[in-house]
Amino acid sequence: MKILIVDDEPLARERLSLLLTEIDSDYQLLMASNGLEAIEQVNQQEPDIVLMDIRMPGMGGLEATQHLMSLDKPPAVVFTTAYDEYALQAFESQAIDYLLKPIRKERLEKALGNCSKLNKVQLEQLGQQNKEVSYRTHISVQIRGTILLVPIDDIYCFLADHKYITIKYIKEGVIAETIIEDTLKSLEEEFADTFLRIHRNALIRKDKIAALEKQTDGRMLIKLNDLPEGLEVSRRHLSNIRKLMKSV
Repeated sequence: MKILIVDDEPLARERLSLLLTEIDSDYQLLMASNGLEAIEQVNQQEPDIVLMDIRMPGMGGLEATQHLMSLDKPPAVVFTTAYDEYALQAFESQAIDYLLKPIRKERLEKALGNCSKLNKVQLEQLGQQNKEVSYRTHISVQIRGTILLVPIDDIYCFLADHKYITIKYIKEGVIAETIIEDTLKSLEEEFADTFLRIHRNALIRKDKIAALEKQTDGRMLIKLNDLPEGLEVSRRHLSNIRKLMKSV
């Protein structure tokens, strides 16, 4: 069995490693220090179980788990946490297994035996309880059974086309595209501070706006830095665009 230990503290990883070896010396142990490394390890090694710390720099355990759940066959996840007993009651109420630091061998062994895959409802409820997680730092795309992570900071726009969303983003200095299954409404709500609706089919990154241009046919197009083509602005959203551009 492959078990991935995800924790930003080396001593915590070492302690879990020792406990797991005591439980079963045949476990194959993998290590990661944050959520980004965890996803990379899952892509490459396909662990059966992930012991996931919740609070980590870069990408925390809740967001990493959310991305992992996009896989057809995600690993089982057991959270590790330093929350106090009151907060843990919320975890228990959602039937999500957790390990309270410092972790005891008996409790770890029980968690390994009982751990199960999270469902979306459980993860959303857990995210609501953990107020530090307000929005994702990355968008995940499943490609041939692995996860591609696109940093939110690299995305220029979200474009809706039927049930799919096209993301345009910068990758190694070049504009790239990929497709996700999401809704423009949910993306707009999640990233309201960063992206702005310009059309019923489009969200753009506010700090990438270069110009607003009127076409000969009367249509208004907005130009984004580094994107060669303009995007149409609907009359409904035109005033919001102008207000934003005046305030910058």
